[in-house]
Amino acid sequence: RVDRNISSRRLATERASQETASRAAIAAGAQPVVIKVTSTVSSRASAAGLLTYLGTREVENENSEKGKADIPIFDQNGLAIASREDRAVALAKWVEEFREPYAVNAAATLAITLSGSVEDDELHDALNATFGSKPFLYSRHPDGQVSVYAVTELSAKKLALALKAREKGEGAARPVERAEADFERRLVGAGIPAVVRIVGAAASDRSGRYFLEKFLRAKQRITTSAGDAVKRGPSIKEQVDGIWQDWSGHIRTVEPRNAFHVIFSARAGTDPEAMQRAVRDFLSEQVAGHRWIAAHHPETGHVHVHAMISARDDVGKALRFTKPELYEWRERFAAKAREQGIAMVATRRADVAATRPYSQAQAGAYQRGGSDPRYLKSPSVNNRVEHKRAGVVDRASLTNDKLALAPLWRATTAALKQAGAKPAVIEAANRFAAAAAGKAPEIAPSTKGFLLLRLEMEGLGDTAFLARKVQRALDVDSQFVSVKKGTVLLLVPTRASVSKIERELARQNHEFGPDSETLSVARDIQRRLQEYKLQVAVTVEAAGAAKAGAPTPWLQSRLDAHSRTASSEEAAPLTQLMTLVSDLKQQKEHTMPLSLEQFDERVARANKSMDRLETMVDSGAERQAVEEMRKEISALFAEQRRDIEMQRTPSAMETTGGGATAPAARTDDGYTQDRTPPPNVDPAIAAQQQAIAAGRAARAAREQTGAAKGAQDEQRREILRQSEQERQRDNGRDGAER
Repeated sequence: RVDRNISSRRLATERASQETASRAAIAAGAQPVVIKVTSTVSSRASAAGLLTYLGTREVENENSEKGKADIPIFDQNGLAIASREDRAVALAKWVEEFREPYAVNAAATLAITLSGSVEDDELHDALNATFGSKPFLYSRHPDGQVSVYAVTELSAKKLALALKAREKGEGAARPVERAEADFERRLVGAGIPAVVRIVGAAASDRSGRYFLEKFLRAKQRITTSAGDAVKRGPSIKEQVDGIWQDWSGHIRTVEPRNAFHVIFSARAGTDPEAMQRAVRDFLSEQVAGHRWIAAHHPETGHVHVHAMISARDDVGKALRFTKPELYEWRERFAAKAREQGIAMVATRRADVAATRPYSQAQAGAYQRGGSDPRYLKSPSVNNRVEHKRAGVVDRASLTNDKLALAPLWRATTAALKQAGAKPAVIEAANRFAAAAAGKAPEIAPSTKGFLLLRLEMEGLGDTAFLARKVQRALDVDSQFVSVKKGTVLLLVPTRASVSKIERELARQNHEFGPDSETLSVARDIQRRLQEYKLQVAVTVEAAGAAKAGAPTPWLQSRLDAHSRTASSEEAAPLTQLMTLVSDLKQQKEHTMPLSLEQFDERVARANKSMDRLETMVDSGAERQAVEEMRKEISALFAEQRRDIEMQRTPSAMETTGGGATAPAARTDDGYTQDRTPPPNVDPAIAAQQQAIAAGRAARAAREQTGAAKGAQDEQRREILRQSEQERQRDNGRDGAER
């Protein structure tokens, strides 16, 4: 036992060293081995189709007409198969060793001995009741016996073995005896007592046709399960084919695996001759005793070598493709490829976080979906094919704790440093380790649901800092936290019983007992927050189940509503202040009819808004932005005050009462058509000025009307949006409660 343990540890150490060396080679630029078992060959037709695919390629002649051309392919003896005739000869040798499809349910021959006199119609109805929907033929003899050949639900393999054992007197024949007793019970239930004996069973297509032909030749006056008499034709063979074709839908058959289609792939730029030599050397050793044919198709982007390999060797041993055996294939083929000068190593798919491969059927479905929009495509199939072709990293492999890719790649990096590898190679291994270590946050698998919590605290201070502190204390994502004044609302995953908490919250006045699940959860949250020096009052507002690791839409909508309210209240002072600034700018551009008293009132209102805004900002960048805004508004106030004071100061001409002409009237938006022009102005010019003023006034009125209408429309749309959101929240809450 000690020796076995030492040997197991040695093997594990060697395996770990080999895997580390493979990862180091990948980091250095070596390519991984790619071996795909794409399909199986079960019949002569499928073997012929695969041989044709391997040995022909589509070419275009001088007239731009496409056709098939033969290419040389090679068998296990190194002989070239270069023509259609050669492929036919090879196919005949392969088919000799093929197994035929075998039946799952048997077609059986039965001999029924009736206990008394039975009418033909009664016998026909009883047989249909016995065999159900399965087809059958029967023939009635003068001595009272009835011969039946019928499709049954019995296991063909078990029935055939049991009949052979009963015939030779070796072993138990219980499957046959149970089947005969079951048929007798069914006949008795149909009103006909009889003795049933099974005399034969067909387990394959060939044996089924043989017993059917024997029944048709030996029996007279044969009747079908539909009550029709079987008419004798010129050819029994044709009659057998027709009946068996009708019965084939009732017989479940299994197609045997007689050969495999395997593809060996390498990156573009790999020497194709070296790749073909590596495949031939590998197959000669790995599948010795099997038939195989290999072909290289040069027109594809990557280097592909196709192989058709027989499923059984010359002594009947079956070829298997389990995961350990496929990994052994990759290791041995990598060694053969390196012998031919190809830098290739065997890796696990998870070592490089590669996405899952797709099958030939999935690739065909994807291709048909691209050419025919009516073809229904599965999103999972599309993603699988596209991600594999694009080389997308499999995030599930990166975050799988069982694979432990991060420590494995860190060990590879250490081994490369110790071996003195190039810095670029070490950096590549480091990138793999960093990608494997960068896990996305996940909800614990044992999470039963989410709780909506309200945290009340004094002296809120820096809200951004507080939100980060709460996230660290309760291990929640930032999208599940909302801060408003002295209140924090958040969604927390819980392992407690969600249904029990919901029942407790539904009670009147929230009267919780000493063993309350809600109180227990609240105390646990308080304890975790106190570890981060946070003294808060915890209230459980609601609870809900987890759907795919996320809270229910109803819980999320309640948190989102709180976030929208908080953001709108924080933005209210800023909105008021920006409105005031806009008014000041518009009045600066127009005539500014304010008095000093009205102006001072507006300045006081603006200062209050700025003071309130300063109390709501937390970070230094926000405080700097508010300070710059205050400077801009102060400059506007000072400029507007000067303009108002200049308007109130009488001009020098008015003060001295001189006889100079009056100052010219302003021809801006403040000029109205009711204003009379000075007497020394030309009447034509005055009329033109009045027309211009009237046009400007009309335009201003239209713009004001349009602005008012736009504001009303926006307000109406906002009311409709709020109503629709409230309705959706109510529907979601009702659905969750139901």
